[in-house]
Amino acid sequence: MGVHSDQFDTSAAVPSAICDSLPAGIVRLDYFKIWAPARVLGSTTTHPVRSYRTMAKILWLSGEYLLPADSGLYRYSVDMLNALREMGHEVRAIGRARFASEAPEAADDDIWTLLPFRSIPMWKKMAQPAPVKVTEVWDSDFADAVQVALATYGPDIVLFDHLRVGAALEVIDGTVPSIYVSQNDETRVKEKMIPAANGLRKAALFVDLKKMERFENHLLRTCDGVSAISTADIQTFQARNPKGPIVHTLPSYRGTRRPERTITEETPRRVAMISTLYWGAKIDNMVMALSGLEPLIDSGVEVVVFTGGYPPPDEVSRQYPKVRFEGYVEDFDQALADCRVGVVFEPVGGGFKMKTLDFIFHRVPLVTGHTSAMSLPLIPGTSVEEVRSETELAPLIASLLDDLDRLNDLQNAAFETCRDLFTSESARDLSDLVTAIAAATQNPK
Repeated sequence: MGVHSDQFDTSAAVPSAICDSLPAGIVRLDYFKIWAPARVLGSTTTHPVRSYRTMAKILWLSGEYLLPADSGLYRYSVDMLNALREMGHEVRAIGRARFASEAPEAADDDIWTLLPFRSIPMWKKMAQPAPVKVTEVWDSDFADAVQVALATYGPDIVLFDHLRVGAALEVIDGTVPSIYVSQNDETRVKEKMIPAANGLRKAALFVDLKKMERFENHLLRTCDGVSAISTADIQTFQARNPKGPIVHTLPSYRGTRRPERTITEETPRRVAMISTLYWGAKIDNMVMALSGLEPLIDSGVEVVVFTGGYPPPDEVSRQYPKVRFEGYVEDFDQALADCRVGVVFEPVGGGFKMKTLDFIFHRVPLVTGHTSAMSLPLIPGTSVEEVRSETELAPLIASLLDDLDRLNDLQNAAFETCRDLFTSESARDLSDLVTAIAAATQNPK
């Protein structure tokens, strides 16, 4: 890669708990907080990496236009893109319109090239050699747009925002370095979806899993660097022989940070979930959580699901007539202020749950599944309550709901723990990696 050791203050270290969880054979580059295989560096010791002052020209490829940022996927991406721009990088982006009615000029500024909305039937997606997530957005028009950007914009580096745009590797063909900005280990996510499926859907998921594994492995082994959203993803990616180093890029949260809040007797006895229902796994997770909350619902506790404008399936609405499904909410801050507990129970899927930050920074006490709070620095029993199965949700929340001191202790501890985290600085390590790779390419040793 062409990065070199130099003299740095490496005092800003990654928490030892995270480092201790990394598998053998991985070293930590303290200056960037980058994890790389020891073989890449020719050593098993920690080496800082040279910081380059020159900012890069980035070509950012997204499957779709990122606004409105109405789900964790879009929020993570748009916040990261904006953070890189604020750090001084020049960015041009390409993505598809998310709606058939969205015109190419609908992008909010001049950095975007917006391609037409694409909708193809599932059987056609399954007939392609690439995974479904890729065929949903990628075609010759997208490839042509990338070629035009390479010729007219002349980027120093290309960032693949999500696996969906990884087919652009064949267009770039090694002429420009690249970084895979992941939001999940997509192979692991697909594996987790299969056991709950039946019949034809299960067979289709299995076929797509094999495509996904080959495709994601190709990305990991070809890109010059990788950004991972969780330490769990770092470990599984590292085991798959990536070409370059991996940075841990936590979200850059730009929502409301409520300076203070006290839950009182007047606060509605309301339990909230946030679930944007645009993906089958999201629906599966919501149904599992609702099944665990059913005793609470039957006892009269109000449960509200904020769906981001995506309506629940009819059969779910019929099964849970007492649950309030809220689409677009005009005043989300006030909606969360009227809740006593927030639930994030999502065993299917991986990555970082952006909704946990909504609850933490709006000071809503958080109850999560034990895999749903990965990369959060919260302590179970002190700043978060965790369950291992959906059957534990109702009894735990019932014990909390009227314990105002406990609720306030939880929300205060979570907020104070995360107060100075999840800012634009979350993208600093990715920014430094971008700069280093671009500079090493321009000035090879």
